[in-house]
Amino acid sequence: MDSKKIFRIVSAIIGGEIALIIFATIAQEVLFNGISYTTSSFSEIVFGGLATFIAAILAGVVARLIIHGKINLVPLGISVLITLEMTYLIITDKTGDPIWFDILAGGSLIAGVWLGFNYPRFLSKNKTTSVESSSS
Repeated sequence: MDSKKIFRIVSAIIGGEIALIIFATIAQEVLFNGISYTTSSFSEIVFGGLATFIAAILAGVVARLIIHGKINLVPLGISVLITLEMTYLIITDKTGDPIWFDILAGGSLIAGVWLGFNYPRFLSKNKTTSVESSSS
């Protein structure tokens, strides 16, 4: 792997993570004044969670636009960063929320990043599968 490709991968991981931080902050802190299992209402948790999931999708799109292609090291790198942060928050009890809630929140971020990163696959008009194309 050449140094230019490595630089693009690292840039996409960092750019996607920065986008995630910005979009998730807007979703959680600006729109809902913070989301917490212990202090938020049920509707705030549902809609704040949905807004945060959309923020993760947008971060995945940003990462994909930076890398200009499908290199799965990018969403994998962002997923590792999310996992490390989630683990830190759980171990240090920074959120005060139940562990299952923090794990679900982190998992939804990871799923959203992967969905956003793979957005061209969902927008493709050519929906043939490998079985259909190989039998032609």
